[in-house]
Amino acid sequence: VDTMILTSLPTRLTCPPARAWRTLLLASTLALGACTNSKLVIGPLYNRLDDRMRDEFEKLGEFDERQTELFEAALGTGHVWHRQSELPRYARILDDIASSIARPGATRPADVTRWAREIEARSVAARECHPVNFSLPLMKSLSDEQVDFIERRFASERKENRERYLERTVEERREYRQKNIEKWAARIGLDFTAEQRAMLRTALTRQVSLREQYWALSDAWKEKLFRLAREQDAPDYDSRMSAHLGQLWTLLESAHPDEWQRNRELWRDFAIRFVTSMTPEQRQAGSAWLAKMAETLESISRDEPSFVPGDDPATGCLVGTAPPGKSLREGGGGEVRPAG
Repeated sequence: VDTMILTSLPTRLTCPPARAWRTLLLASTLALGACTNSKLVIGPLYNRLDDRMRDEFEKLGEFDERQTELFEAALGTGHVWHRQSELPRYARILDDIASSIARPGATRPADVTRWAREIEARSVAARECHPVNFSLPLMKSLSDEQVDFIERRFASERKENRERYLERTVEERREYRQKNIEKWAARIGLDFTAEQRAMLRTALTRQVSLREQYWALSDAWKEKLFRLAREQDAPDYDSRMSAHLGQLWTLLESAHPDEWQRNRELWRDFAIRFVTSMTPEQRQAGSAWLAKMAETLESISRDEPSFVPGDDPATGCLVGTAPPGKSLREGGGGEVRPAG
């Protein structure tokens, strides 16, 4: 579930708060990374995400007291919103999946489609409540020297990441992904059968790679981003920057809709076939693990956060209100309240 949320987002985020928030989104995959669904492990990891995000922010240069305060406000507000609004929703999805896969024949294609839509709704919420959407005051305060430093750092990281990616052949990358998926699945009791390994290999082979297309789109997007970042005195800076930031989330979707949709349908089909092929042992282990993880996320969501957000919607999404822009059409979403 959480991996699907993440893969619906761009593979690289760019603005300082965006890079930090990517770490927060990874919180919901900590269970797989740590191979545990115990709150004793997941809870502290989730709680310490603030520190990890600060580390990322501080790597981007020297910031004055006011800039740090703006970052802390967006970070803290976003983390509280994610904990109290999103973790319970993740838990409900996991509970639903756990209950369904426990019973042979209970999971229908319509169920997988519904889960995918719910997961996509969580992705939309994460996009709309991304702290970068509330960080225009911070961005407008950056000096030319700060913008230059951030741009150079991104260029250096981009070069390193692409060189590392290209070190493997297409087949090596597929094999690497296959082994990782099987390894993580095995650690929660889902040892793949020969049939399931073949299904996964086929899906990985049929997936349309959009990596190079994304690189081109991302390069153009970043070039415009830094150009806009140096035009802070323009009267329409806020509207132009907001519109540009909004394009980040759907670069591939907008430019390559057919390939994007084919990939979505490919993995939904794989999910249906995989659930149908599950052995009794896999159903028991997978259902129990997901149910326990749901319980852990629900429990973490009730913990008292260290940050106390204010009531200014310009700082970030507030608990009890729907994300800005549009309702996700689900119960308990609250009133749609524009941010800022």
